[in-house]
Amino acid sequence: MENPIKIFFTKKLNAYFVDVIIIQTIIMQDQHTEKGNKGEKTEISTKKLLFANKENTEFLVEIFGEEASTGIEIINPDTNAPYASPDQIKKAKATSKADIIIKFKATANIRYCSMKSLTGAKPAILNHTPRSAKAFQTTLQQAVADIDLLAKEYIEKRAKKDIGEDIIFHKLESSHDKKIKTSFAEMLAYFTFTGTGARLSPNECDSVLIIYKDTTLKFIDCNSKEQKMNYINSIMDKCVISFRQKGMPKQIGTNCE
Repeated sequence: MENPIKIFFTKKLNAYFVDVIIIQTIIMQDQHTEKGNKGEKTEISTKKLLFANKENTEFLVEIFGEEASTGIEIINPDTNAPYASPDQIKKAKATSKADIIIKFKATANIRYCSMKSLTGAKPAILNHTPRSAKAFQTTLQQAVADIDLLAKEYIEKRAKKDIGEDIIFHKLESSHDKKIKTSFAEMLAYFTFTGTGARLSPNECDSVLIIYKDTTLKFIDCNSKEQKMNYINSIMDKCVISFRQKGMPKQIGTNCE
């Protein structure tokens, strides 16, 4: 079984107000090393691995299927042209949901992949994003009320010591409410594929590339809305929800200011 997925909701526990929830959703916190964290290092090394094997069709077809039968190019998001050297490869910008952009030579199709490394601790989907963030006022506006109900249950049960700091998503009663679960899934899908709290990603993701501890890779096609939600549903029940003080401001206004 894969490691459980963690989702942190940062919130003061001594007073709950729906209007001031700060949401921090994390699938796996990356372990930090002296020069960046392990997840970031793995992202770069995996890009370089694919670059080095861009004409190794046997290797590529095993990961991506027949579309990779004549090779691939790794695209530089800054120039929209293929990387000419592995020395040019670096971590994707924080505003981009696509960690790697791959062009298949056989079809000229370009895929925008979110990379999820399981080589260390677990990769972040959403980190330190306030409830006042633009995404929750626009794209996710309809989901906020349901997320609030999930948060309210957690806080009340935590205050009574019915649960600890960490709780698996499906163990909360709210998670079995179809409407709440749908809203929760929509939030995860947005932050996985579409954008950040502040803005839409310049490169929306249409796939996921899993990096396992033995460095093997698994490509998951998420091109359609249905495929995206299938992926989210496959990880949702592994989520661990945790409310913590980390990163909280000393004062929180009623509008999360």
